[in-house]
Amino acid sequence: MIKLSDYILISVVTACFGLLVSFQIGHIAYVRKLTRLARRCVETGTIAPILVELEALREQEQKR
Repeated sequence: MIKLSDYILISVVTACFGLLVSFQIGHIAYVRKLTRLARRCVETGTIAPILVELEALREQEQKR
């Protein structure tokens, strides 16, 4: 028979695993965005794509 402590342990491990997976997915999305931005900078030879992204972020923050 499974004890209550076993259920609690399984719940904690599952919650921790879920948090790790969600952080990893977020990190992968962030790195992909940065890679895309860096590639655009290299292709154009300027930092204009970075400045465009910064301006877009500022506009989003002002709308909040």
